Amino acid sequence: MLGNTVVVDAVVHPYDLCSANQAPGAERQLEAVYGAHRLAFGDRYRDHVLTREEFFADFSYEAMAEALFVESPVDFAVIHSLPSLGFVRDHVTKPARAAALVAKYPQRFQMYATVDAPQTDVAIAQLEQQVADYQVIGLKLYPAFFYDGRGEGWRMDSLEYAAPLLEAARDLGLRNIAVHKALWLKPAPKEAFAIDDLHEALDRFSDLRIQMVHAGTAFLDQTVDLLRNHPNMYATLETTFQYLVSKPELFGRVLGTLLTHCGSEQLMFSSGVNLMHPAPLLAEFADYTIPEAILDEFDLRQISEEDRRNILGRNSLRLQGLTDEEILAGIDGDGFSRLRESDDRIGPWHALRAGTTAGAVS
Repeated sequence: MLGNTVVVDAVVHPYDLCSANQAPGAERQLEAVYGAHRLAFGDRYRDHVLTREEFFADFSYEAMAEALFVESPVDFAVIHSLPSLGFVRDHVTKPARAAALVAKYPQRFQMYATVDAPQTDVAIAQLEQQVADYQVIGLKLYPAFFYDGRGEGWRMDSLEYAAPLLEAARDLGLRNIAVHKALWLKPAPKEAFAIDDLHEALDRFSDLRIQMVHAGTAFLDQTVDLLRNHPNMYATLETTFQYLVSKPELFGRVLGTLLTHCGSEQLMFSSGVNLMHPAPLLAEFADYTIPEAILDEFDLRQISEEDRRNILGRNSLRLQGLTDEEILAGIDGDGFSRLRESDDRIGPWHALRAGTTAGAVS
């Protein structure tokens, strides 16, 4: 908890960037991802930067869990399975691995499935299989596929691909859909990350809760319009929250714009661990106020404590159908809680660097 607030990390995804999983010819893209990781921490949190050896690995799911629940005041997290993204051979975050962690720590994690096939029937079959095999509560989508040495984007308003896939998700009992938008990652085509395709999808599937992941990193005015006109849209602030450390003035402007024009009921905290560590973000956000100069320049309102609670956990829990009381009862006295209480001086990525995990005492 952060003060009296239950904290939910809405998007976590341990990356498999080990040499065996790296796509041939993807060196520049991989270096760009690592560069973004390094820059995210600014100068104050250099000890949270992963070394090249730590980063370009099949990242430990246990180390991710400890970073969340022992080294940071996070109480609950949602793992997003991820497909190739164009710079690895297989999944970046494998559904089977995510499911195994959920099964081991069901009071700490939920998971979203993903698909990696451009053929609609194949993608639906992949989703059906994951729902049958795992404890899936949502679907994570990436707006491009990679095959035959090229990347091809697709749109959320597509009647040929997106519509039948979302219908299948709904028929399978899933109501939470998350889609990576705004933040362009090569080698996918840039236009795939535009958000002009969300309006129709939000209208067509008004009973689904569609999360725009990386909201605020681009298309801010369009994002505001979508949030104001679609109560079933949520803004997941992965990457945007990193600006709190690396670009604080930009963070203040983005957050203030969203709060002033949309309110806080559709905004969700996310670290995107292991691309970021949640501890610096939460330390900075605990008592954060938007600088007065930004409020005055852009005619924005200040963040309230109610806003902070909504963003940190209340909105995410509502999406997952959970309550503060359920979360706290489930994690009371578990291995992560005991380890966190035993020593508040545990450093970042302790499970990697010290070779121990909370799982050993759970």
